[in-house]
Amino acid sequence: MTEPTLAEPLGPRPISLFALGFRTLAGFGAGLLGSGVIFGIALLGASILQSALGTSGDGTLHPLFVFVFMAMIFLGSATSNLLGPLFIALTERGRYVRVATTLTQVFASNLVILIVMGPVYMVVAGLNAEMLSSVAAIQVIVSAFVSALILEIMADYRYALLGVYSTAFAVLVSAGFYFFFYSLSLGQPLILLLLALPVMWVSIGLFGGLLQWIYGFVYKLYGVDFLSGATVYGADQRWVSDEEVHQEELAAVERSVDTGANFLQKTDKP
Repeated sequence: MTEPTLAEPLGPRPISLFALGFRTLAGFGAGLLGSGVIFGIALLGASILQSALGTSGDGTLHPLFVFVFMAMIFLGSATSNLLGPLFIALTERGRYVRVATTLTQVFASNLVILIVMGPVYMVVAGLNAEMLSSVAAIQVIVSAFVSALILEIMADYRYALLGVYSTAFAVLVSAGFYFFFYSLSLGQPLILLLLALPVMWVSIGLFGGLLQWIYGFVYKLYGVDFLSGATVYGADQRWVSDEEVHQEELAAVERSVDTGANFLQKTDKP
């Protein structure tokens, strides 16, 4: 195992307990605002859409109703997925510096997820209308997971693995809470959708900072940067062509010649 060179900053960025608390509150605020968007659209459209475009006699849904439902989930989840990284970035400005680029990538990924999930909505609505909320839950979980990954990878390429592990752990925990609330809500889809975003982003904010704090403690204790991208385990193989090997050899020769020339110039000076 090879450690990073001394020229590179060693160890993960430290995080205080105050920053950890603010991250959790930032995630909760972003999730709550996204749920507010879903609740507002559902409240405004329920009286109109359910009476005119609701469930038909065979249990399927009108396509326009499905479209409005998709728009509601997208707007709610996109609100949380954009505000979540923004609020979390404000808690650690020294770490999250590429905020505009991050938010652009988050919005693009959420749009791609919507396009991919569109046919799934249509198929499920034609087969079983009650499963529509399950498809929405999948979209919420996947989009939040991808958004959090983008936030962590854009913040620190070197500790992208730490972001992957913390985000995956947060999603697993929030999924467990989601199924727990599902058992208590007696299958009420609106309640589940309103709880999904706050639970998801609270978990992302909390466990993202908590695992960062724990890993910093482990690094100080053992002095080994296990999750750094600069740490090499075993003998990694790099497959290159003969031409690339030849170019590297020529570059090495040129560097040695330049070094010798610079040395001679220094020794010639009085």
